[in-house]
Amino acid sequence: MQEKDPINSLNEIKSMMQRSSKFTSISGWSGIWVGFVGIISATIAYFGILENSSFYGGYQEFTDLSTIKIKLIFLSIITLIIALTGGFFFMIKKSNQDDIKFINPVTKRILKKFAFILIIGGIISLIFIKNLNLAYFAPSTLLFYGLALYTVERDTIIEIKYLATCEIILGLLAFYFIYNGLLFWFIGFGILHLIFGAYIIKKYDNKA
Repeated sequence: MQEKDPINSLNEIKSMMQRSSKFTSISGWSGIWVGFVGIISATIAYFGILENSSFYGGYQEFTDLSTIKIKLIFLSIITLIIALTGGFFFMIKKSNQDDIKFINPVTKRILKKFAFILIIGGIISLIFIKNLNLAYFAPSTLLFYGLALYTVERDTIIEIKYLATCEIILGLLAFYFIYNGLLFWFIGFGILHLIFGAYIIKKYDNKA
């Protein structure tokens, strides 16, 4: 009986330990999906809701604030549902390809930490909308999304840390350039995710 190469055995053990302690089945197609959804959502928000208002000209005086608030909330909910549905679909598919059970202690821990920050950010964003401070909606969602990603960066691939950092920086810039929030939202949730997804596909998916 041929003995296994000790180096290969160690690599196998290391790989098993990493798979049991980290969620590594991040699909690049999830990033691509979220990116396209973000671009479409930002386009609809600008041309379908905010284009005819004076909001991004530096004012907060709308002819019909209630209608705009309802449309933004509805668009945000639909965007979140579609983005999460597609994102989870591709990650579950990647987990099956990697022969890893998607729902395990690691993913449960990630989802709890991620959801906690996102829920807080969502509440704050709704408070901004309620108080008519619509300009703060895009920056707050960017910032809290980045913070949520940063809380789980140790439980998954290192690229999540870089994505989180970029989202946080964009969120802060959006707060500073407050009336350009939708532009930063377009970059953060759209363009950045497309780049992230393409990189993950090239580095991990194609390699696999």
